[in-house]
Amino acid sequence: MTELARGLGDLGRGFRFLNAHPALWRWVLAPATLTLLLLIGAIAGVVRLAGPLVAWSTAWVPDAIAGAASGVMWILVVTGLSIGALLVFVAVVGIVAGPFCELLSEAIEAQVTGKPSPPFSLAALLRGAGVGLLHGLRRLVASLAGMVLVLTLGLVPVVGTIAAAVIGGWLAARASAYDCYDAVLSRRELPYAGKLAYLARHRGRSFGLGAGVAGLLLIPGVNLVAIGVGAAGATLAALELDGRAPASGR
Repeated sequence: MTELARGLGDLGRGFRFLNAHPALWRWVLAPATLTLLLLIGAIAGVVRLAGPLVAWSTAWVPDAIAGAASGVMWILVVTGLSIGALLVFVAVVGIVAGPFCELLSEAIEAQVTGKPSPPFSLAALLRGAGVGLLHGLRRLVASLAGMVLVLTLGLVPVVGTIAAAVIGGWLAARASAYDCYDAVLSRRELPYAGKLAYLARHRGRSFGLGAGVAGLLLIPGVNLVAIGVGAAGATLAALELDGRAPASGR
């Protein structure tokens, strides 16, 4: 529980560090417009899919209870689709924000350690984006599988809906943790398995940060910058774990 709390605290540290160095916000705000478009697409997808799914799931219900059953199924289907959309949204946002978060992480490391960051390189940005895309697509496939799982569970009244929410939240927190720490770990040129091993070594702390970011992704407006703020917190945490920064991150 202590490590979970420290992970949540890292999110606050990232926000405070960005406010102390306002110029760094440009790397957080840059992908925000694209994130907004993705969010609109996710909401539209839920709205578009909900009607046909409710109609399919209530087709066998007797007419006498069709009205009540339809209302219940609307709640279950929208809940399940929303949780599933969150999983896919997290994965796609990570792909979009990844290159910008790496630049943000470099700038934060330069501020904390006093070591100048390398000059901007479009080639390096595109190379990092390509690697991030491959890793992100792998995780997107896993997120789609998770979406199917939570949607299926969500169709089961009460118990299934609760289970879907818990599992969906856990998967979203893990995915958010990966996206935030990827800003640091990609610059270390770790393979995908190496990144997962790093997160496993610091499971409580990274999960705490991921849970905080996943929660922010549910808040309109705030969700546009959640991954960037989380990447700032993950960078400060990684520097502390490496012994290259004090616990305050300042």
